[in-house]
Amino acid sequence: MKKILLSLVLLLSVATFAQKDELKTLKKIYSRSSISESDLQEYKSAYETLGNMQLNEDDSVYYTFYKTMYPTVVLASKGDKATMQDQMNLYNPKFIEEYGVVINNTLAYEKKSGKKIYTNDLVEEKKQFSATLRQFSNALNQESKFKEASLMFYNLYLFDKMNEGKALENAAILSVQAEDYKTAEKLYAEYLTSDYFKNGVKYFAFNKAADAEEFFNTREDRMSFISLKTHEKPRDEKVSDSKNEIVKMLAILTLQNGNIEKAKPLLAEAIKLNPADKELLTREFNLYFNEGYEYLKEDDKLVTEINASVDNKTKYDELMAKRAAMFRRALPSFEKAYEINSNDENTKILLKTCYDSLGMKDKAATIK
Repeated sequence: MKKILLSLVLLLSVATFAQKDELKTLKKIYSRSSISESDLQEYKSAYETLGNMQLNEDDSVYYTFYKTMYPTVVLASKGDKATMQDQMNLYNPKFIEEYGVVINNTLAYEKKSGKKIYTNDLVEEKKQFSATLRQFSNALNQESKFKEASLMFYNLYLFDKMNEGKALENAAILSVQAEDYKTAEKLYAEYLTSDYFKNGVKYFAFNKAADAEEFFNTREDRMSFISLKTHEKPRDEKVSDSKNEIVKMLAILTLQNGNIEKAKPLLAEAIKLNPADKELLTREFNLYFNEGYEYLKEDDKLVTEINASVDNKTKYDELMAKRAAMFRRALPSFEKAYEINSNDENTKILLKTCYDSLGMKDKAATIK
């Protein structure tokens, strides 16, 4: 495991081009297979000095690259003394997202400028790093370490949002399996608004030997297998076609996490997308009924106080006004619950009580 992780530290070939002395220092140290403590201090000092300079576009791109890659230089400086924890610390979401961005930005700049200094190395590194993250993610999932697998898939998505949208979906699914519902809510919300969900395509083909359909990350991956004649019947599916399922899951998670006001519009949207879904209708009914019931939980206590205050008109009127406000607050919730399920006897009783208490006799009479 250590060798695999340590190999992810880029040791790129030296190229000759004019730059500031600090960039030359960074490049020289970064290219070393063995990095000493003094190298590490010199590296950090060089990028900190550059950070205070006015840089042209060329220098700025490579300064950002070397600064972002500092954690990998720290890891390399530990050599064989690097622990598994040292290596895993490199896999934090903040660094991985920055790592993916700086690789893409450097590749884009070199393409624009025509200076292919690191292009070949970075293309290969990006491919290998994605493969390693995916390998870890799948291994953790197979070991039923769902929370850890979710985080690793999320890291894969952060590293390459353009091409690894499926990893975000996997991260969300595994968070649910890990019963980490707060993280799952966050991930499903992010997935629903991601570019992958809005514009992505899933690629499928039928595996002849396995007698089953398989998913492919890209059209190119699928075509390579079809050309080998191991697969057939290619099929494309828009990621957004699953919106009804994703909105439903997000609504349920939001409700389960107690985010009631946020859950209301999500449930409404989910039901619009799944009008015959009894589970959603039941959840929405329970939400509004329980909300109304919660508003009335002090009614027995309030009635007792009112009965004890009949000889004190000021206090009596004050308590009656308080009770009316309580029923007024509960009324919309019971009306919504009644709209969802007009056959529920408890809802009818409490809604009629609200109407009667608020002097709305005509409406009370419509509740049978």
